[in-house]
Amino acid sequence: MKIILISAIAQLGKIGDIVEVSNGYAKNFLIPSKRAICYTVANYKIFETKKQEFEQANLNNLDSASKVKEKIFGKDLIIIENASDDGRLYGSVSSSLIATKLNDMLGERLISRSDIFMAKPIKEIGVYQVRLNLHSDVSFEVRTIVTRSELEVGALLRGEKKGIDKSEQKSEIIDKSSSKEVEAIKSKRFEKKKEYPTED
Repeated sequence: MKIILISAIAQLGKIGDIVEVSNGYAKNFLIPSKRAICYTVANYKIFETKKQEFEQANLNNLDSASKVKEKIFGKDLIIIENASDDGRLYGSVSSSLIATKLNDMLGERLISRSDIFMAKPIKEIGVYQVRLNLHSDVSFEVRTIVTRSELEVGALLRGEKKGIDKSEQKSEIIDKSSSKEVEAIKSKRFEKKKEYPTED
């Protein structure tokens, strides 16, 4: 399907370019999001009369996208979901959910699911790099941590996919406590030996 781009799109073209894309991409994304219009001779004539308006709108979008990037770039997005012991989510994390969570971070609705590039939904806990394409000149990644609880975040960042095992954590605390007690007992014995030296 031939379309006229009315917004610059990375790896596709600049404003005014006539390009051919799949029907689904055009009808489900580019045209509804007002980034393109269907190519006809009549539509191209209309585009030429409004070209300056489209270019100004593109500059405004670039400015808005840059401001959004400043607010969230370098920050972690933490999404808490229910999951099984082996880390598999009972549901999935979609681009829509990520957009919602990012907007919660921003305090206003500035990102849509069409701004987020994901090959497929996330179905396991872990650390992911999710790409945002806010503008043809503003594209970046947000580190997204999908976890069962905030307590697991540190473990996931260390590469422990299943997160913190509470029983192991408890055992580790007991082991550390036991070792401290042993050291204390040894210290007391040493002090007693110094206080009451034995004769040769």
